[in-house]
Amino acid sequence: MNLVNPQKISEKQVEIDGLKINYKTIGEGESPIVLLHGWGVSSNKYLELAKKLNIQYPISNIVIPDLPGFGKSEEPRENWNLDNYVEFVDKFIKKTSKKSGFELVKNILKKKLEQYKHYDNMNYHSKNEIAKNMILIGHSFGGRIAIKYAARYPEKVDKLILTGAAGIKHKLTVKQKALFILTKIGKVFFSLPVINHFQKPVYNIFSKIARSRKKNYYNASPRMKEIMKNVLVEDLTDYLGKIKTPTLLVWGKEDKTTPLADGEIMKFKIQNSKLKVIEDANHSLPYQKAEEFADIVGKFIK
Repeated sequence: MNLVNPQKISEKQVEIDGLKINYKTIGEGESPIVLLHGWGVSSNKYLELAKKLNIQYPISNIVIPDLPGFGKSEEPRENWNLDNYVEFVDKFIKKTSKKSGFELVKNILKKKLEQYKHYDNMNYHSKNEIAKNMILIGHSFGGRIAIKYAARYPEKVDKLILTGAAGIKHKLTVKQKALFILTKIGKVFFSLPVINHFQKPVYNIFSKIARSRKKNYYNASPRMKEIMKNVLVEDLTDYLGKIKTPTLLVWGKEDKTTPLADGEIMKFKIQNSKLKVIEDANHSLPYQKAEEFADIVGKFIK
């Protein structure tokens, strides 16, 4: 029987650089956990995980934003790249920390600073201390953002968890090259008389060939299609070696979107990292096996 009751999930809104952003929070603890979702989904997919994680780690305050262009958050007004999302996350954390459970950390650290202020050689800054307590979880596209965030702002992340994280660039397969060409010439080609009649059947064939990334591409708005292309073009391999934060990699052995080989590369490149493989899980691991994932992550962050 559970001795800890899961906290109620709250849905909130905040404006960042003119964009209305939706996010969910659970828990009222002083330890902030920020969870970044994958492409094509939203914070809704991770609610069960948030509940389980809050039970595992009751002193947490879990925050899950709908990244710009997903869920109930507005789309960017320009064709963003990965750097734009990294900076968005930084601004989001700073802004929401003023209104949420993060404020508890500020108060605790303020007392600590007062205790140690007589030591001239101790150069503490409350802002950095707050950031250092943050635990960052990134899944798939969210993992891509988390990798670059942790490499750029090592002082702001206490622990990093990556699951099915994207970022390792592979050479295109023959099928992927064919699909890429189709997306480039498709509009012109299918605008021709007679050929237009075959547009749907041909796209259906390619839909069967295509996997998750292509499905996400076709379902995206024109703006998000351009953003997806900008994001996918970047190889993050060189950033992995810059991550100094203790890192946990959790991978589904059956992951076809970001194969286990990617997780093994990240384990080799990231210092102070460990890799946990779940045998019967795929790319949907964080919500496919929410309880098991929460148990693994809970033990790591404790």
